[in-house]
Amino acid sequence: MSQEIEELVRFGYEWFNREREPSPTWLADGEFINAREDPDHAVYRGIDAIRKQHQGWFDAYPDLRVEPLEIRSNGDLVFVWTRFTGHGADSGAPMEMELAHVITVEGRKTRRVQEYTDRYEALRAAGFDPAGGAASGEH
Repeated sequence: MSQEIEELVRFGYEWFNREREPSPTWLADGEFINAREDPDHAVYRGIDAIRKQHQGWFDAYPDLRVEPLEIRSNGDLVFVWTRFTGHGADSGAPMEMELAHVITVEGRKTRRVQEYTDRYEALRAAGFDPAGGAASGEH
C-alpha cells in the first residue's frame, strides 16, 4: 500500500507542475495549510480555495515548479521533502527553497496538505522519529 500512496503523491506533484492546478487526486473538501512562518499563513478549505491559493503562487512565480525530493509514507500520512524553484514575475529574480509537506491520504485521495519549514517537525507530524527515521507507529 505504501508504494501506491507514494505513486499517488508523485502523480499529484507531476500534475501540479504540468497543469498548474491541484491534481484530480484531491478530495473536493480537502484543505491546504500554509506553514505558520508564511506571511500568508491560512487554511484553505475546498478545491476552489486551494486552486485560488495555488494560482497566487503562479502569479508570483510564473515558472514555479515543486519537486518531491523525498517521500516517506506512514499509514495515511506521507512526509514529502520538496524543492520549490522559479523566477519572480516582476523581477525575474531566481527563487529556490526547500520545505516539507505532510499529506493526509483518505481512500486514495488527498485529504490535507500541511506545509512545514522545519524538516524535523514535519517528520514528527507524519509519525516518524527524526533521529532514526523509522515510523513511530501506524496511523
